[in-house]
Amino acid sequence: MKLNSGRLWLRIATYGTLAVVLLLVLIRALIYWQFDEAAVRSTLTHALNDTGRTIHIDGRITPAFFPYPGIDIEKVSVSEPGKPDVFARVELLRVSLAWMPLLLGNREIKGVELYGANASISRGLDGRLNIADLFQRHSQDNYRIKLDQLRIREGTLLLSDQPTHTDKRFSSISLDADDLRSTASVSAGAILDDDKRPVRLALNTPLAIQDDQVSLPQLEAVAISNIQGLGETKLTITGQYKLNFASLQATGNDVTVDFTSDRPSSEVKLALPQINASLHELTMPSGSLSAKLIYARSQYQLQAQLDNLKLSEGGLYADKLDGEFNWLAGSTKVNVKLNAPFSLAGMNQLLMQPLKLTSTIATPALPRGKLVTSMEGSLDGDIDEPRFNLRVAGKLDGSDVSATLSQYGLIKPRHEATLNIGKLDLNRYLPETQGDPVAIFQNTNEIPLDWLDFFDLNGKVAIGELAMGRFRINHISSNVRINPRALELDQMSADIYDGRLQGDATLSRRDVPHLAVKQTLQGMKIRPLLVDLFNFGRLDGKGNGKIDISADGKSFAELRNTLNGDAAFSLNNGALTGIDLVAALKNLPAELKEWNSTAQNDQKTTFSTLSTSFKLDKGIARNQDLKLASQLVNVNGGGKIDLKQSIVDYTMDVQANPQEFAKLKGMNVPLKITGPINAPVYALDFNAMVKGKKTEGEKKQALKQQLQKQITTILP
Repeated sequence: MKLNSGRLWLRIATYGTLAVVLLLVLIRALIYWQFDEAAVRSTLTHALNDTGRTIHIDGRITPAFFPYPGIDIEKVSVSEPGKPDVFARVELLRVSLAWMPLLLGNREIKGVELYGANASISRGLDGRLNIADLFQRHSQDNYRIKLDQLRIREGTLLLSDQPTHTDKRFSSISLDADDLRSTASVSAGAILDDDKRPVRLALNTPLAIQDDQVSLPQLEAVAISNIQGLGETKLTITGQYKLNFASLQATGNDVTVDFTSDRPSSEVKLALPQINASLHELTMPSGSLSAKLIYARSQYQLQAQLDNLKLSEGGLYADKLDGEFNWLAGSTKVNVKLNAPFSLAGMNQLLMQPLKLTSTIATPALPRGKLVTSMEGSLDGDIDEPRFNLRVAGKLDGSDVSATLSQYGLIKPRHEATLNIGKLDLNRYLPETQGDPVAIFQNTNEIPLDWLDFFDLNGKVAIGELAMGRFRINHISSNVRINPRALELDQMSADIYDGRLQGDATLSRRDVPHLAVKQTLQGMKIRPLLVDLFNFGRLDGKGNGKIDISADGKSFAELRNTLNGDAAFSLNNGALTGIDLVAALKNLPAELKEWNSTAQNDQKTTFSTLSTSFKLDKGIARNQDLKLASQLVNVNGGGKIDLKQSIVDYTMDVQANPQEFAKLKGMNVPLKITGPINAPVYALDFNAMVKGKKTEGEKKQALKQQLQKQITTILP
């Protein structure tokens, strides 16, 4: 018959198909011949008798032959050791057998597939796992296990730890492991169920099994979740691991733990060169921790080395944490170097004690230097709440300092604090000035308020001595409230220029900052205060005052120019510097020519009491109730002091005491004070003398009569 005959090829195809079908029928017959359902059921039921476990098969047992021979077993359950309680249950167990051993009458399991499997793994109070017995070798009389493939679909795993009273549930478990007889490729996934934030888990690794040891030479495990306030978070663990099921010990090398989040952007990395693990604890000779968090305009960075770490059911501990923390807030930088033992009991109770801190604060608000503190104390807290407490004491720029700080929350923290500083001289850090420091309200530098964005703080502050410009204040005590909207000083008190200050002050954050001050002053020396605030030194005395003012501006100079409100003062035993009214009155008329002259620093008019109240409007202080009383003269007056232009425009009516100046009885001397606050001009008020006169002739005649009257009154 010709090879190209169609009839020949038809016969080959027909006979070939019949041969394949016959072979399949024979194989199927062979499998059924080898398969004994009763024997399989009996073998499986008694497979774990030596552990005290019972296996129940409530479903059918069906042979399979494609693509590999095997059996399908439905509804299989395994009990706890010596108990009827169910440890694990599988809806469908599919076992694949090797072809050649089966043809020779042997049963060799090469693959297992589990569908709808669920199990419960627990650790008792004695620390033993309820699966420890399953790692023991068991007799295999009727079959051999040379597993090459493992599949799990839609599995569920419950983990229970009685010592720590924790329970976890893993659902949707899937696992694929191929080539288990050599170096396998394993991939797995699951969901860690949590009512608030389920966690998606994934694992990929090569796997090698040799006797009782499992090697994972390149493991990568990932956990992904969505946490409120953090957005999507990701935890990645990589490294090389070895597990010994006989001793239940594990080791790891070059282990890295990475945590990242989206909102805010954060990253934490822990590098562990070596790990040794048992069922009871995990030890690490050393570790390197780095962390970075970016939130709003803040950036947090941490670098730390940890020695002799230990993780157990009691918590996480390290003999020493030596690290450096940086906080970048806009253009302000805070650097903290810390050293302390580390304890995280129960994985939530933080303790670092004794704690050593060295802090450095650099900010544009202090352009010429940095605040440096060296302190010791303790840090404790609760991670679950979260809440942290810092208690430290030490030195700030050579001065004693102590502080307590409590933080509530992590992402948008709220703080409560107390701060005690012995002495703080800000002039060492503020912009350098030529000559003497300027008065505060002459400073044109913008007041930095950006740092308020990073605080939500309530607390108390106490400063023994504070210097800023020429201004000095001692024994300061105040409640403090700081948030992005305002800086508030409540129930503030201080010793100021030998007196006492009490009241409130608020600096509100707006497009243009707003200052509001309510203060009472008692027993204070007025001259050094006015000099250091406004560079005005023509008034001396000691007494009381009250101010209720407000202002708007970005610098102290702008605040001065917009001052509004009320101020009142009452002084005793003081002096008006620049003119000696008593001497001038005694020497009339010879001294008349001296009235129109600049104030002289070596001249002054003393008084027993002086009282006045001012109405401030846009940096200009006006009043009409100035009263000065002394043994020799009395003065009434009014006018204005322009703080913006630093000029004064004042009129005063000087009256001599008739008992001391008999010649001046009934005579009033109108006095005008005008010009720069630092160097005013004192002059006779000729306008007052010619008041009511309309023509120039009338004014000259009235002025002549006034002067003649005064001169003839004085002359004998």
